[in-house]
Amino acid sequence: METSAWSRQHDLAQLRADGYGVWLQDGRCLRFLVHVNRGTIGDVVAEHERPASGLGGLLTGYRRADRLVPVGAVLLIAQDAEREELLRADLLREPLRNAVAMTTRQLLYRHWLDEQVWLVPGENGKRRLVEVGS
Repeated sequence: METSAWSRQHDLAQLRADGYGVWLQDGRCLRFLVHVNRGTIGDVVAEHERPASGLGGLLTGYRRADRLVPVGAVLLIAQDAEREELLRADLLREPLRNAVAMTTRQLLYRHWLDEQVWLVPGENGKRRLVEVGS
């Protein structure tokens, strides 16, 4: 509810973020929106479409926005490594104006957010959250 109110307050009602926040670490601050790609819901999607199901709409609001979204980074949490790779490929083909970082649910469950779990499309290796967008 708070995320929806935040997006409307910033005239970004087309965004369907799951959350927003501010990460403070080592004297640095990162404002972010977060999206969780939950994968397919139900058995409505054909088997060959399942890996990409739900990915297309995840970033549509950012691509339709006529201005930069007022956050330091857009964070994407993918269902699994396959979906993370599909998101990365999509962002390499059609980048967003905002900085983007992604990770998988498995990495977040095993590590703290301040560890190197965030992949930035077009870069090698993982970053700490506070390093995203810098």
